[in-house]
Amino acid sequence: TLKIPFGHTRLPHYIANKSGVVIKWHGTHVFPNANAHFLGEQPQNLYAIEFNSTDLWEGGAEPSDLVVVDCWESYLVAI
Repeated sequence: TLKIPFGHTRLPHYIANKSGVVIKWHGTHVFPNANAHFLGEQPQNLYAIEFNSTDLWEGGAEPSDLVVVDCWESYLVAI
């Protein structure tokens, strides 16, 4: 499940508070939310998270469609 961090983030709101599956680890990278505010690089893990489209958009989504979004570790909540 994803949570919405305080302030500006790069997390698309359509995936906030939705459940997805980690399908790939992209490694550790400079966390842009912190670096843009001169708070240092604060490296974080970056993951590809897969969502079923029907979990994101009720009514108009195809059940077989998947959506993959890259998310920083601080956006994730383990369930």
